[in-house]
Amino acid sequence: MVGGLLTVAVLMLAGWTFLNAAVAWAYIAGFVVFEFWLLRAIAAGGKAPVAIGEAPYCFSEDEAELVRRYRFYFTYPDRARAASSVLAAIGLTALLLAPWLTWKQAFLQAVVIGVNLFAVARLTKAVAPLMALRVASQADRQALRLLEAHDPAWSKIKAGNEPEKTGETS
Repeated sequence: MVGGLLTVAVLMLAGWTFLNAAVAWAYIAGFVVFEFWLLRAIAAGGKAPVAIGEAPYCFSEDEAELVRRYRFYFTYPDRARAASSVLAAIGLTALLLAPWLTWKQAFLQAVVIGVNLFAVARLTKAVAPLMALRVASQADRQALRLLEAHDPAWSKIKAGNEPEKTGETS
């Protein structure tokens, strides 16, 4: 729900920026606030190693590496999905706004928005790693192993998070 509202807010700010180049600063402030929040949320997950072969998940080595590398994605899947929606809106609008603002001679805003595409790409890889792993797996064996470990890791996470069935009937 929140991801949808933030996505709409990004799209509205981008639309206003097309109408008035001065609004670009509000658009820039909006994505800077969102991206700093997202960076803090990702960093809060930590980078500690994930246990291999221990209950309740019993991850293999590749699965543990995948979960460690993309901890935010596995720990908060709903937040990651919402964040990827907002990042997609920021990225797509930036692809349109940077040339538009250049044409309107708002060069500083155009450069800031254009350079932000690098941050959007990096953050998107962190919150929605499947696409990046699919692309990288064409040439990188490690990415292919991680991609193959994705579905089994999710299955183990779902199974490990289900409440125990005790066999008692109510």
